[in-house]
Amino acid sequence: MPKRRKKYQEKEEIRHPDSPEGLVVAAANNRAFAERLVGVYRLAKAGVKHGRR
Repeated sequence: MPKRRKKYQEKEEIRHPDSPEGLVVAAANNRAFAERLVGVYRLAKAGVKHGRR
């Protein structure tokens, strides 16, 4: 006998905590975007001292 799946509401969103974020996926698929993203991130981090802006 096949196992019955538990019914869930269609409004309920299934979250996958191990899946990468959208920006990471976009950067993995687009090298130019990845280089720009890293550059912007480094500039932002450079302006932050001791975890504060």
